[in-house]
Amino acid sequence: MKKIFVSYSTKDNDAANKIVEGIKLAGHDVWFAPDKILGGDNYAENIEQGIEQSELFVLLASKHAIGNKELKLEGSEEVANEIQLAKKHGLKIVPLKLDNSLIVGASGGNNYHFIRKQWIDVAAALESGDFDSVVGQIVTTADSLTSKSIDEAYIEEAELALLVGDTQQAMDVMALHSFSKSNRSRAEFVKLLAKLLKSGVKGLDIDKANTIATTLQRLRDSDIKPSATYLLAVLNEFCFRKNGFKTSIEPFNLLKDSVKTHETVPLKYRAIIDKLLPHESQFAVEWLM
Repeated sequence: MKKIFVSYSTKDNDAANKIVEGIKLAGHDVWFAPDKILGGDNYAENIEQGIEQSELFVLLASKHAIGNKELKLEGSEEVANEIQLAKKHGLKIVPLKLDNSLIVGASGGNNYHFIRKQWIDVAAALESGDFDSVVGQIVTTADSLTSKSIDEAYIEEAELALLVGDTQQAMDVMALHSFSKSNRSRAEFVKLLAKLLKSGVKGLDIDKANTIATTLQRLRDSDIKPSATYLLAVLNEFCFRKNGFKTSIEPFNLLKDSVKTHETVPLKYRAIIDKLLPHESQFAVEWLM
């Protein structure tokens, strides 16, 4: 038996009631707002307690709940808050597809919560009333999901935003959270990447360039040394050298040689950093030679 929190928009009441009944019949403990919150209760406090006491977060993903980019609809503010609380408490999130919003894209930040999530189509079950297979899929999907720390969840969400070109979203995500010591270097690096992608490299003035270079030199002593070294080389080539700034940064070959052969730059960071390079540049190729 699993303790399941069901998040939904009140505009999807009929679907929510059917799905919740199906989950209950399968023997699971369901936290469902209409059953748990009585008149006069503190709504927000009850919701957080319900999420904190659950082990799985099932979202009824519809245009009403998460929004729909194609229809230019915003999602439910209450659902968005519940998603953030689920992330805060480290719950595994399983979206149930009620319409095509997961496919065409949810609104705002919701899109980044679900772009890589395994979702389950419940259209046939809603029509037939048979939820046995859906409940089985929910549990199987949840069991297959890897639990991640809150730090990792936020960092990966920001990295994904950078990969798809939404720099502001990445900056907003990273601003929402304070990171533990074990993840601080990676978080600092991702924040720096977002700032550079927003401003560009060549247009930096000498003071900003020196501040970034100092940070990257320090990050070379951390677990992200290869990525920090690669970005430092890009900064040196396309900011300091292009602008004629004086610098004590080692030249390209020394930076490259300072990274051992087994210390490769992760592909996601290569893809993000390479967005800073001119289209005709052979810099990335030369780094690998």
